[in-house]
Amino acid sequence: MTATSFSSARAAQMTADALRGRSIDSPQAGTIHVVDVTADGNSWPIRIRFTTRADQWPAHRTRETTFEPADVTDEGEPCTGEFSDAPAQELAANALILLLEYFATGPGGGIREVDNPST
Repeated sequence: MTATSFSSARAAQMTADALRGRSIDSPQAGTIHVVDVTADGNSWPIRIRFTTRADQWPAHRTRETTFEPADVTDEGEPCTGEFSDAPAQELAANALILLLEYFATGPGGGIREVDNPST
């Protein structure tokens, strides 16, 4: 899906809505649960706030990062028609996969810890 084939504001807001409340399991970070997603000014980048919970931590950790369209789209894959729920769900799934990749490869992706109750 190409980043230039749809309205940036509409795509950002729909992708943010599709991400809210989603969870995915990571071998490195435990369960990743999206607690808040903001499309600043209803446009890109979108900010994702999520918690990570693993057995080795005394409490969950809250982190956040941002995504641009190029982070979650494939420039070689065409997008047909108006941006809709299906592409939003696909972008949301791509964002979660990218979070898994960030944790698998070590620090990166602009992830920062927002609140760590154990410190």
